[in-house]
This record gives sequence, structure tokens and C-alpha cells, in this order.
Amino acid sequence: MANEQLILNRYRPIAQAGSGGFGTVQVAWDTRIQRRVAIKCIQLDESQAFRALQVEAQAVYGDPYRGAGAYGNADSLRRPDPYASSDPYAHDDADPYRDPHESFAVSLENLPGLDEARTAALLSDPNIVGVYDFEIQGATAYLIMEYVDGTTLTGLLQQYGDQLSLDAMAAIFSSVAHALEVAHENQVLHLDIKPDNVLINRQGQVKVTDFGLATLSDASGFGTAGGGTIGYMPLEQMRQEALDARCDEWALASMTYEMLTGTNPFIASDLAKAEAAIEDAELVLPSLCYDGLDPEADDVLFYALDPDREERYDNVEDFSEEMSRFLGNSARGHKELAVLVGQAAIEEYEEEDEVVERISLFDRIGTGRLQSIVVRVWAALGVGLTGFVALSNIEPVGGWASPVFWGLFALLVLAGVLKPHLGALLSLLILSVALMFHEAFVVGILLIVAVCLWWFFVGRLSDEAPNAVLSPVLFGAFGFNPVTPLVSGFFLSVKDAVATTVLAFLLSLVLSGFGSASLMGWNAFAFWNFDAIDIQHNMLVLLQQPLTWCMLASWLGSSAIVALLCRRQTRFSAGVGIVLACALMVAALCFGAWFVSGMSSWVPDWTFFVPTMGAGVVMAVVCAFGVPIRSGEEDWED
Repeated sequence: MANEQLILNRYRPIAQAGSGGFGTVQVAWDTRIQRRVAIKCIQLDESQAFRALQVEAQAVYGDPYRGAGAYGNADSLRRPDPYASSDPYAHDDADPYRDPHESFAVSLENLPGLDEARTAALLSDPNIVGVYDFEIQGATAYLIMEYVDGTTLTGLLQQYGDQLSLDAMAAIFSSVAHALEVAHENQVLHLDIKPDNVLINRQGQVKVTDFGLATLSDASGFGTAGGGTIGYMPLEQMRQEALDARCDEWALASMTYEMLTGTNPFIASDLAKAEAAIEDAELVLPSLCYDGLDPEADDVLFYALDPDREERYDNVEDFSEEMSRFLGNSARGHKELAVLVGQAAIEEYEEEDEVVERISLFDRIGTGRLQSIVVRVWAALGVGLTGFVALSNIEPVGGWASPVFWGLFALLVLAGVLKPHLGALLSLLILSVALMFHEAFVVGILLIVAVCLWWFFVGRLSDEAPNAVLSPVLFGAFGFNPVTPLVSGFFLSVKDAVATTVLAFLLSLVLSGFGSASLMGWNAFAFWNFDAIDIQHNMLVLLQQPLTWCMLASWLGSSAIVALLCRRQTRFSAGVGIVLACALMVAALCFGAWFVSGMSSWVPDWTFFVPTMGAGVVMAVVCAFGVPIRSGEEDWED
């Protein structure tokens, strides 16, 4: 295509992406770098165009400080006066001590788009739309930006507002909050946070754009604004007062309120009505509008929306930390956003070594309430069975005939349903108490320490970890314990999977000490009552067997392998991980059989071999539904 058909002799227009008072946004192909870009085309008025011409002349002819300078006409700038003084500071009113670049800087002042380019140059973050360049040609200024293939939050709310889960909202909220934190760390206030300026691409990544109103804060942390958008401006911005980070905090809170309730009560036809809407607003409780939102989130949101900025959180980081506790899992949210924005498949880019993978059925059903129900039912069963066994073996509780027993049991199950990590913590602590009631003091204390450490560093951070750690209770009850390390690796990050597997193995040892003496399972029907059992002795016997240590090593290795290969987010890699993990566990069984047989046979007991292979088959079937993003690996896709 001829150069005259290109923008700036470089960018080939593809389509118009939007328009407004500033001009248009063109999607274009960068013929030099070979990539798509977005170009904001800003029409300059006569005075701006004239100054742009001066800037262009200064760039062409080099010395911007000759006699004509910024005060001559364009012709004099294009043809330097050969008789002009060679002194670059030879202006009639020149200050011999001024900065030699001052005149050139002043000539660029207030050109539309330039401030946005300069501000973006300060910021580099995956959640902020990058600005590549700023150029002027004729009467048009061009802002060359990163191209985001997707939609705005406005479009998403219009089409799918009633389908957004707390997971999706968590992904949007945390991304925008992070972008603002980065900006504020660089002394930049955005001052125009609104759904139109939040972009979501086809991979579910969220980016903040349009720093056109942004300002640098001064040494005291304050800046000024020259505009804004009604509905997303706090009172101090409408009143043109000095602004700080709490202005962006209010805008983020307003946008979050709109996501949760479907409306923005602060939108009005003019500034006077907008001020009244903020000062006299009768806000609906978001928890009443969105089923499943914790009522405590209402207070957090209203705190950030306070008309008096002195009553808000000190910064966006504090607001984000509090609000994020009541939203969903941002990792799952990014997957849901990818589906909603229209991502039918994740494209394979060989130069980035990414793998083609369709958004999995697991994630399509997992981003909604179905997965939440499955997780909580799983937690309720695990917590309930653990609590039932523990309470049954604590004599002061009174046994099955006591209302205290059933009251405590019901509370544990309820905790498992509402807060799986809390239910797991309480049930395991009660099991530790039961062990100490039966004189297994060392084991009981060891379990308490291990559970508390695991819960603080891993368990409380997700719903999957508690379910994984209770797998020996549920699956081990039927002799199917080898599934435990596979479940940990499938749902958790590498470090969390290994830590969870350590605790799960300890729990398996405790359960086998009830009487089964097998790490394959504890036979809940036969050994739920350990009243007359010497648990510590049984555990010591197991610990003296080489097979126990072989299995521990294989469990840790298996969970790490599965977690590592599941990071690729493909069924194939997850399936390979399951196969390798099962092979490792089978190899451990063979080594154990070799030691037990006096180094005469490598053939493991079939009661060990069958459950191990069965666990692999079950998890391979699960892989067919897809691989979820695991807790602790939210940034893998980025």
C-alpha cells in the first residue's frame, strides 16, 4: 500500500474503534514492528496546529532559540536567518541564566494528547494500557497506544451485567485497583476512572486506559483536575479542590457499586444535581442486590464512597485489601471474563510458546455457582466426617445421644459450607483434642502445630486447599487415598500443593493409626472408634517401614509434578502430569515391596497397586473437563 495511505507513513488503518469530542480511535497495523496498535487521532484547533508547526520546524532546523524563536512566523522558522546572532540566547528579553531547553518545552505545552503520552511514559504495568509514541502531522496529533482486543467494562455490563459473578468482579476490581496503586506510586492521579476507561481483552485481562485527565501530584500528594465524568467524580473533584489518591478511590468505589447493584446513583444531568446526588444519596445495600455478597462488604464500600474524603480509606491499597475479602477468586474471574468477552479459544503464538487450548468446560461451569456448590458440599462432607469421628471419641461431649454432640456437629458442617477453610481448621483441631483425650499427646500436639501453620500460610487463602487436605478423610475412608496428592496438585500451585500434601500425609498416618495400618485408607466403617487403640504405637510401626517413606517421597513428588504441568492450563499437559505422578507412586510401591521382601521381589501388593492406578484413571477423567487456574497462580496467564 502506498505511503500516502498510511498514518504517519507507518500505520495502515484497519478499522475505526471509537470516536468522541477528542477525535477518533483507529485500529491500525504497524508496518514496521508488525503488530496491531490503537491510534487516538486528535484534531488540533488553529492555535494548537500553529504551535505544532513551530515544534515541527524546531525539530527540523535544530536550534529553537534563535532570534525569531517561538515569536516569529512559521516561514521564518522554516528558513533560518543567516544574519541572526550565533548566540542561542540572543532574545531581546532573554535571561542569560535560564534553562536553554525552556523555550522548546513551552512550545509543547498543553498540546492535546501529549500529557497523556508523558503520563503513560511514567507507568509500565500489565493492567495499564501502554502508550508507544506521540506524533503530530499537520493539524492532527496522534497518540499511538497498545491495542486491546476486547471490550470496555461499559459494554460488558450492558450485555452481561446480570451474569457477572463475584469472581469476575474480583478480577476487574483487583486489576483496576492495582493499576491505580501503580499510578499513585508514581505520583500520578488518574481522575477519570469509569467503565468506559476499563478495557477487557479476549484473554480476560483487565487494563485501565485514558490518562488524559491525569495529573502529577505535588510534594504534599495533591494535584488538580481539569474535568471528569459525572457519576465517577467525588465532591472535591467537582469543586475543583486540590485532589489526592482518595479521589480515584471514590471513583473505583462508585464503579464497584455499579457492578454489584447494576446502577450508578450519582449520575446526574449537571454538576449541581450531581453534588446533591452524592450528599443526599439513599444508597441501596449491595448485599441486598447481589445474592451471596457478605453484608460486611456494604460498610467497606460505603466507607470508600463517603462524601468527605477524610472519612475514606487513606489510599486505594487499603480499600482494595478490605474489599477483596468479600469478592470472589480473581483467577477464576479472569477465565470467566475471557468467556464473556467472546474468547472461544486461546490462540497459539509460537513465538510466546503458548499452547492452543479452548476455554474448558471445567471453567465454564466452574466460574459460576455450580463449582461453588460442589466445593462447599465437598467441604461439608470432609469436615462433617472428620468432626463426627473426633466428637465421637471425646467422652465429655456425651456421644450420639447428646444434643451437645449434634449441636457441635451441625456447627462444624455449617462452617464447612460457609467457610471451608474455617471448617477444616476447626474439625482438625477437634480431632487433635480427641487424640489427646486418648493419650496420644505427641501426635495431638504435632497435628495442632502442623494444622495451624498450614492454615495460616495456605489453607485460609482458598477453598480448594481445605478440600485437598481433607481428602484422606473422605477418599481414605474407602481405601482410595492415593488420589490425595493428585487432587492437591490439580487444584493448587506447586508450593501450596506440596505443603498441603505434607499435612495430608500426616493426617493419613493418624487415620491409619486408628487400626487399618495402611496408608491406602483407614476403613471408616471399622475404625471410626479408636477408644482402645494405641494410635502412637501404630504410627511408630508404620514409620519404621521403608514403604511409608517411599510413599511420602512419591506423594510429594506427585503433587509437585501435577501442579507444575497443570500450570500450562491444557488437558494434555495435565494428563501427562497425572500419568507421571501415578508412575512415580507405582515406582515407590515397587521400591517398598523390594525392601519388604528382603530385596527379592519388586511386585507390590495388589491392594496398594489397584487404588493407585484407580486414582490415576479418575483424575485423568477429570482432566478431560479441563484444568482450572489454581490458587496462588493468578498471574500465570499474564
